[in-house]
Amino acid sequence: MPFAVLGMRGVGSFSAAERPQNWRQAILLLFPNGDAPLVALLSKLREAPTDDPRYNWFEKGLPEQRALLAGVSTTTSVAPADNSTVAANDANAYLALKLRPMGQAGNDTSIYKPGHVLYNQVADESVYVVKKASQGGVDYLIVLRNLGNKYTLGSNDPAWTGNTADATGDHLVINGSGFPEGASIGQSVAYNPVQQFNWAQIYRTPLFMTRTARKTRLRYDATGGYAEAKREALQEHAIEMEKSFLFSERSENTSLANPDTPLDSISSSQPMRTTRGMINWLPAITSGATPTIHYNVGVANGGALTEALWDAFLEEAFRFGAKEKLGLCGSTFLTVLAQLTKNKATIEMVPTDNTYGMALMRYLTPFGTLYLVNHPLMSNDPIWRQDLFVLDVDKLIYRYIDDTTFLRNRQAPGDDASKDEWLTEAGLEVHFSGVTPDNSGGLPTIPTPAAHGRLKGVATYGG
Repeated sequence: MPFAVLGMRGVGSFSAAERPQNWRQAILLLFPNGDAPLVALLSKLREAPTDDPRYNWFEKGLPEQRALLAGVSTTTSVAPADNSTVAANDANAYLALKLRPMGQAGNDTSIYKPGHVLYNQVADESVYVVKKASQGGVDYLIVLRNLGNKYTLGSNDPAWTGNTADATGDHLVINGSGFPEGASIGQSVAYNPVQQFNWAQIYRTPLFMTRTARKTRLRYDATGGYAEAKREALQEHAIEMEKSFLFSERSENTSLANPDTPLDSISSSQPMRTTRGMINWLPAITSGATPTIHYNVGVANGGALTEALWDAFLEEAFRFGAKEKLGLCGSTFLTVLAQLTKNKATIEMVPTDNTYGMALMRYLTPFGTLYLVNHPLMSNDPIWRQDLFVLDVDKLIYRYIDDTTFLRNRQAPGDDASKDEWLTEAGLEVHFSGVTPDNSGGLPTIPTPAAHGRLKGVATYGG
């Protein structure tokens, strides 16, 4: 019995009587293993129209409720200095804490309230928030130490280390709250969403044929060349949308220097927009010793993918979001992965009646399931064939002003020829990308957790 793969709508295959609902579904029907797998899959996932070329959305993730201890002091009447500490075996029952919530550059106590129980993950000590205080424009907390008399203060209690460097300072998490009997209602805490936006891009792929050419019989097609020209234009249209959804950057231009036709319409104050693709929705790429969700193996390890690097990347890629994700990869990456998995893991083919004819490979990891597609456009490119995109397709929405449509008779009056075109005005809405949000409305600029990832420059198996 067919089962759901990656959340695609339907039973997994087109019935003999089913007509595709739109031309993008026709791309999936006509070219199930063609050059534009992302565009094809999006036709069976979430979509929504937009009535404006700029579309906005809001995101709110699970509150992390974790902070860096920037400073700590036993003097509770003033705010602690940055990088201050309290030594072990200190007898004071109350501490002043200056906290910096994760992802923020400055100190902030807005997520805390009296009654919160905080847990120091380094010292293994719980404290109770007694008061929110402020001194000299600096907010800080006053907390009670040694809940449950776990230690003997002044004898065996642990040190507390405040430091503005994330790798050095202690970290505290909210560990619930507690209130006395008969207490009044406490302070509320609310979390603002973050705002993101993208542009809908106009894609146009025309086909031109003279009246005579349309009526000329061809050796390979007795009906003439029009049907093949239409199919070829649709394929080209899908390819350009595919590469845009992966590699483009959002922009709006209202001025170009001496452009050719038809771009000269910009000089009449008609804007041209491009949509942002997945590569620019990811956090900044890194190449350090520790893999991140957007990681350059080519720079970090000379292109050699080791089992340790691969496992660390997968843990990052599945840390947030769905436990089933789509992997778009090139042939070189797939060759390296095949070497890595021999005798250690299994890559199995998914029955095509579950995926509308698209060939997917299921790779089981301890962190989630990765459905791999050997992407033709990536495999044909000497740079992209070494890369892997990991996409949480549940967090992708296809937004359109005009979905892919075929427009006839676009030629000028009196032309002894026909000019038709494929036209789409659309873009991607990407949730939980991990990039810095838009703050034009005064909302927070702290990135949400990243549910999508990319591994770049995989050339060899490193053991």
